[in-house]
Amino acid sequence: MVCYKVPSVEGRLKLDRHCPDCFRGNGIIHSGIQRRGIRDTRVCWVPYRRMKCPWCGRTWTLRAEGIRPGRQRSDRLIGLGVLGYMLGMSYRHSSLFLAALGCASSKSSIEREVALAGEAARRLHALTAQWEVGVLGVDGTGAAMAGRRDGVLFFVDVHGQKLLWVVWAKETEPAKVRRLVSEAMAAVGARELRTDEHSVYAGIVPEGSHRLCLTHWRKSKGKRAWDLQRQALAEERPLEAQSMQRLLELLRQKPRPPTVPEELTVLVRRYIHCRKGLLWEINKLLQHVERTWEAVSDDPVDPTNNVTERIIGLTLKIRAKTMRGFKSRRKVLTHAYLASFLRGTDGRCDLRQVI
Repeated sequence: MVCYKVPSVEGRLKLDRHCPDCFRGNGIIHSGIQRRGIRDTRVCWVPYRRMKCPWCGRTWTLRAEGIRPGRQRSDRLIGLGVLGYMLGMSYRHSSLFLAALGCASSKSSIEREVALAGEAARRLHALTAQWEVGVLGVDGTGAAMAGRRDGVLFFVDVHGQKLLWVVWAKETEPAKVRRLVSEAMAAVGARELRTDEHSVYAGIVPEGSHRLCLTHWRKSKGKRAWDLQRQALAEERPLEAQSMQRLLELLRQKPRPPTVPEELTVLVRRYIHCRKGLLWEINKLLQHVERTWEAVSDDPVDPTNNVTERIIGLTLKIRAKTMRGFKSRRKVLTHAYLASFLRGTDGRCDLRQVI
């Protein structure tokens, strides 16, 4: 659970005599306190007064905290609209929610304010990001946009469970992905790269520094072994079905042996010369498991890349399923950083930093 701190609206006016032009502190009161109507869930008006600098002649307006120049809607109302959209409502339903609170707002206004909050979250993220990372998790996903589909690459601090970067890159663009991953590894000083088994990530870093996600590896190999076991039973091949059952048991073994088990080596030798049909498929699977066994992460803290997968799901995939697509690349990236910001730190999130 995250506790959100939304902006508030001050009912009193603080006297500030500093000129915003020459920055001298001798400003004089140029008018009395007046009122201006606003849209907010708690207050209907805020005080303001005019000030004048005796040195440069500049006049300016003192406003109550919680309302920006030229806006009729308070920061609190804007924060509620942004929060409603980021928690799953559409722009239209967010506007209807605010209207139910007695503060009408258009869906286009909420869309614009979500984009502005995303830009602020992106700048804040760049200032506060942790640049010392032990394990760098990398994974890509598709980003649906109006009329087309593009690819996004996520860089995550696995142990810190935090988003580092989101960049535009498809995993089908090997040169670009390799360059971006190499630059990211150098920038954060990571000792290990954690990915799935996609071939684009092979060879970017030295062999011992690139480890595979345990969950992804077990899932893909286990599913293939299960399918081959069912096929063997259908073809009445009990020995092959028993071999696949034993492979499944080795894959699920806890704790997982850091080196290739002797039983797996025996299974590989049993089918090493098979080149046709079901036996050939079993041979390929067993050799692949043996070849990648020691490349799988054995990190005692977290041997998976699940943190990256969760951040992608919570940041982009769940939202994309409830909409027809983002309108621009900029909104995809800002949405990712804003969603990461809203997950908060230590169970708290201060919306005043981005509103």
